[in-house]
Amino acid sequence: MSVRTRARSRVLWLAASASVCLSVAAATPPSESASPFAAAPPPAITQAPPALTQALREVWARNPAVQAAEAKAAAAQARSQAAAQPLYNPEVEIGAERADVNTRSVGISQTLDWSGKRRARVGVGTAEWRAAEAERDQIRQDIGLQWLGGYAAFQVASEQVSLGNERVRILEQFAALAQRRFTAGDIPSLERDLAELALQEARAQQAELLADQAQARRALAAVGGDAATLPELPRALPPEAELPIADGLIEALPAIRQARAEAEAAQARITVAERERRADPTVSLSTGRVTDGPLRDNLLGVTLRIPLFVRNSYRAEVTAARADADQADGLVRDRQLRAIAEANEAGAAYNAMHDAWLAWESSRANRVGDRAALLQRLWEAGELSTADYLVQLKQSIDTELTATGLRARVWQAWADWLAATGRLSAWLGAAPTDLTDKE
Repeated sequence: MSVRTRARSRVLWLAASASVCLSVAAATPPSESASPFAAAPPPAITQAPPALTQALREVWARNPAVQAAEAKAAAAQARSQAAAQPLYNPEVEIGAERADVNTRSVGISQTLDWSGKRRARVGVGTAEWRAAEAERDQIRQDIGLQWLGGYAAFQVASEQVSLGNERVRILEQFAALAQRRFTAGDIPSLERDLAELALQEARAQQAELLADQAQARRALAAVGGDAATLPELPRALPPEAELPIADGLIEALPAIRQARAEAEAAQARITVAERERRADPTVSLSTGRVTDGPLRDNLLGVTLRIPLFVRNSYRAEVTAARADADQADGLVRDRQLRAIAEANEAGAAYNAMHDAWLAWESSRANRVGDRAALLQRLWEAGELSTADYLVQLKQSIDTELTATGLRARVWQAWADWLAATGRLSAWLGAAPTDLTDKE
């Protein structure tokens, strides 16, 4: 779709609307006159288009940060399973002694988990596993939202580059016409130079737009996105954010779930530290034979060993574990307060951007080419000076560039809202694990 067609549904804001009314003239006859009012904005989309969901699935599948988070969660799962295994293995002891009395013996010993250390460590492993899964979900969300923001920025930057190309083309035509009129003696050299300066400024601004497009492409590439295969940015906007934020959304956030799991793990470590202060006995059973010359006798022995925590009672470890648990509880409350504030702020910001874009979409708009043509006709008729023509044209194009940038900010605000409420997976229409399944 060309810039002229896209520009048909856009308008100038406030004072810019007045300049549109004054902008009437053309060097080449405009194609068809644009409708005085833009079409009604499309309805809000409550779920992402399938092409967008598929593109994000591919980003997640090849992003190294997501792969590392999945590996970390798998390692935490394995450690949780390891914690459920018996704590002590049996030991076999074989002995032989040759002296006046020869002795041969074989024995087996087993340390008993008398204090329930394994059960305590299972609690820690399970909580750490949940924390790793929540961290994985958070990383998936962060990468997805970075991609979504870069995706919107690149799409809009490409539109702005096209609009900038149109600006350069219009000013090239105007500068050439000004040169011909100067040669014919219709305008002074000052106006001819002013047209040339405006053209050079437009070329410099076009270079900045190309740099912005390259920066947006880099942001996509940083998370594994491919600018060449991006789907079209939906014209329709997602629905307005629901305020105030429900408590259930805050509690379901990956960051909150991670903090709570880490707090549970810290609490379970207190139990582990307390159980470590209790001695586990070791029971040994041995049998053998004693030979003393012609005399032989069988040997049977039972041994019980119990460690004595005299020099180190491990009390300091319990104190440290309790302090760690207090710190983890404080972090949970801190994250809750911050999450509530961020979610409410993100929702309010998105609603404001949403309303501003809808107002722009539903307002009066003409195409940039038509406005430039009408202005040029007024200039050729002598009703506008060169300076007035350039001011009006610059105001029209700059306002449209600003409005195009507003579209990117709307989608960035939507991405922030998804991040603050943890609704990315719901908007994509799938569970996080479904989206990361390898095909």
